[in-house]
Amino acid sequence: MKLKAIAILSLAAMIMPAWAFLSPPLSTTSTCRSSMKRYERFGNPFSLLHSELPMSSTTSESDADTQQIEYNWKNVWYPLTYENYIPTLKESAEATPVSIFNEPLVLWRDASNQLHCANDVCPHRSAALSEGRIRDGKLECLYHGWQYSGEEDGACVTIPQLDEKATIPKQACLRMRKIRVEEGIIWVWMGDEDTETGPPLSGFNVGSKEFKDKGFISYDFQIDLPYDHSYLVENLLDPAHIPISHDRTQGGGKREMAQAYDMEVDEESMSSSGFTGRYRNTRPRKDGKENVWTETKFDAPGIIRYRTVNGKVSFCGDLHCIPLGLGRSRLLFRVYFAGLPKFAASFLGIKPLWLRNLGSCKILEEDVGLITTQEDYFTRTGRNLSQDFLLLRTSDLFVGQYRKWLDSVGHGMPWFQGLSRSSVDVPTSRATKHELQPGLDPMNHRASGFLETRLHRFVIHNPPARKALKRIKKLKKIAMALTLASFATSLNSSFPTLLLQRFFSLVLPGFTSLTAFILHRLEQLFYVSHSRREKLRNLKGV
Repeated sequence: MKLKAIAILSLAAMIMPAWAFLSPPLSTTSTCRSSMKRYERFGNPFSLLHSELPMSSTTSESDADTQQIEYNWKNVWYPLTYENYIPTLKESAEATPVSIFNEPLVLWRDASNQLHCANDVCPHRSAALSEGRIRDGKLECLYHGWQYSGEEDGACVTIPQLDEKATIPKQACLRMRKIRVEEGIIWVWMGDEDTETGPPLSGFNVGSKEFKDKGFISYDFQIDLPYDHSYLVENLLDPAHIPISHDRTQGGGKREMAQAYDMEVDEESMSSSGFTGRYRNTRPRKDGKENVWTETKFDAPGIIRYRTVNGKVSFCGDLHCIPLGLGRSRLLFRVYFAGLPKFAASFLGIKPLWLRNLGSCKILEEDVGLITTQEDYFTRTGRNLSQDFLLLRTSDLFVGQYRKWLDSVGHGMPWFQGLSRSSVDVPTSRATKHELQPGLDPMNHRASGFLETRLHRFVIHNPPARKALKRIKKLKKIAMALTLASFATSLNSSFPTLLLQRFFSLVLPGFTSLTAFILHRLEQLFYVSHSRREKLRNLKGV
């Protein structure tokens, strides 16, 4: 691969959600066999693996009898957000809300900068503590001022209304959650009993000195999305949609590159912890070399890992899908790679992180209309996926495998939607339409899952983006003020030279007004989500 091509490819990797990139093997001992026997265990949808026809999606007796695997959704480590997204006390007094399967949690830092996590419920009158603030390292409910100490295991340390002779009730304490920070990500353990195990990690020690010494460069991005996390996992396990859905999008693909894939799943890897597989292009390369395999791993309950080695260049993608609630999910997207020439690696740092993040927003937003209509269809009809999915072995193998995994473990989740099975409450309770009773503002109702714009999905949860937006708004005001001032000066002053008069009456107002316009358009990128329909209106269907 020529150096120029490597530079372009690496820049795209930093801009886009990198599930499109083929990224080092998970391990040298991990292999994928291609025999038909490997797939028989997972039922009828893979019965036509070596056929060019669509895989049958009709529910069969073998589908209904899918073997259940012991599983408890609470006894799992869940990623919450990036550690550097939680502000220090010097930066902000806000507490950070998040949730796992509709169970609200709150994150904050104490006076010594230590992170704490608790159920987002005040023991006093059950208001959300994330609506409160941090005061002197204590989490304070702004309803009545009760304060809680993470350093003292969630104990209430202040009640302003308490009589001087009374003691604070023992029941006035928070339900604390065990958290760990690994590879720059905050993880929470939702189980009722403690655990000695740790979160499932990449194995690359991302962010460490060793990681950087090996020449790795990483890119992180976070966004909230208005559909169930299982549809997000399904989308990210699907390489076939990239050249179609993201055709000609910066960091996306090209429609003419759409093709069949060699796809394999290691049947022996199927367990409550997930499964492994690999895929590669079938179209011959122009240089005559063999197509490179992309090793794929699904780490339950929602992490997709891609690893590809192409010559000296290694691409890796870790995509963390978080089940926030019904019809709500969060993606912690991370890509990292090594082996790039120095000039290409240096070139990647030119574009600001927040601007690269906005490009990644567009990639995710292009799929929103498609995925939400999928979810709405099965919500409206109450049908199982196996009744209406026509899965191809040359593109949908991982999608089918993941839904079959849910068939096996879904009984241990609050809700699930597998290929042949689903929770009874999925068709009736899924909040895909985000409707609330009159009088409740869905934008501010944490249980609604109403995520309308890029501002709500991305900016408010992203400190670099919030800071960038604040700077842009400030600069726009300055540019507008200079425009008005220059006009006023040109009208009310007598200039000693014609050149100076033209500068204040034409050049300076023109420059500052153009600057204000550009900053205004840039500001809109933080508010307005990408609309595929708007784009299509300006295209011809020929």
